Amino acid sequence: MESYNDLNRLIEEIENNLKNEIDYQQLAKILGTSTYTMQRIFTFLTGITMTEYIRKRRLSKAAEELRKTNHKIIDIAMQYHYDSPVSFSNAFKKMYGESPANFRKRKQRITIYPKLEFHSAIKSMETLSYRIEEKEEQIFYGKVTKKISQTDSKSIQALYAKSKRDGTIDFLKKHHEGKALYYGIYEDIYKNGECQKIGNYYLVGKTPKKDFVEVKIPKAKWACFMVQNRRQKDILKVYQNIYFNWLPNSEYTEILEYPQLEIYYPNCSEICIAVQ
Repeated sequence: MESYNDLNRLIEEIENNLKNEIDYQQLAKILGTSTYTMQRIFTFLTGITMTEYIRKRRLSKAAEELRKTNHKIIDIAMQYHYDSPVSFSNAFKKMYGESPANFRKRKQRITIYPKLEFHSAIKSMETLSYRIEEKEEQIFYGKVTKKISQTDSKSIQALYAKSKRDGTIDFLKKHHEGKALYYGIYEDIYKNGECQKIGNYYLVGKTPKKDFVEVKIPKAKWACFMVQNRRQKDILKVYQNIYFNWLPNSEYTEILEYPQLEIYYPNCSEICIAVQ
């Protein structure tokens, strides 16, 4: 399956750049999606975040170098993107249970986190229920994370938790329009046509409030896919089906400059991506 070949290309790109700065936007281009969706699909398929995978691969390579070479520990630390021997030592201890110096002295086996390899696990495309809809400019109101890195899922989780505590979720549900309770929007930030490594995540509805921010989404054509519940694991499964099966075989391509929209109903949800 071509999509799994793309995933393996993504892994090779990571592997070839463990000693360099890894460009998440470049990785996302391999899959033809946004950095946000790429990371969610990666976590769904592997059970580990992309950031954690890269960290473990770098530490595995560092362990091999500690055992096989006489390179200074500080040089190995810098080589694998640790800004100090202390931060490297702390991360190494967390993974291996001892300091890099002790690890080098003790001639025991090296346990490494292996490079991933993807094989097709989807025999056929699962049923997708979707519609194509032209929408005029949409205006939403709600809460937003600070500008976050494309790997910062904790800030999104924190926004949901805070919105439950401060009554934002209850307000959105009480003042929803139609059947939709609230919306989740992830917006990559672009500058001079290039995607930056930061973005915004919004939790919004259609009713303004004094402490809410406003977010506008321009007119576009949207492909909207139904999810039978609101569980994140099932939402991610539909994302996987969209990007690995539907998009490669449809007449549409995603407009990456537009945000992705998730609509939460009382008993189900919907994923909407802008297409052309």
